[in-house]
Amino acid sequence: MKTSSTSGAGRPSAVAAGGETDAEQEVRRALAFRLGTTTRAELDSAVVSLRGRVGALVGHPPAGAEGMSGADRGFLLEVTHLLDNPPAPEALSHEVYSHVRALARVLRKLVAMNRGGGAGPSGSPRPPLPVRPVPGRGAGR
Repeated sequence: MKTSSTSGAGRPSAVAAGGETDAEQEVRRALAFRLGTTTRAELDSAVVSLRGRVGALVGHPPAGAEGMSGADRGFLLEVTHLLDNPPAPEALSHEVYSHVRALARVLRKLVAMNRGGGAGPSGSPRPPLPVRPVPGRGAGR
């Protein structure tokens, strides 16, 4: 897995716009991890990469952020908590796995929020995606 935390660290617009497809691919890959078949090294690598991307986007909130709603402020507090509390080296694999999944969902929402101002490739605003999965979705699998 390539770590792209340095590729967009100083350029949040590159992470949100040009690297948007890369970010979505990384999110999909991280969410496809399975606890029993993913190595600890893969999880640790994903934590580093996802934290770099999330940190780059959080450091530069989308336009109009000064008039954020309470829900948006709550979301940014959740993101800050994730970034400030990475799993310890001695953490159990399932803790790291949960952290990777949370970071992936947060990254997906941050990319959508940055794209929401009409900056997306199609030019149409898109509402942010939910951070948590919708209950019952995919239950028939």
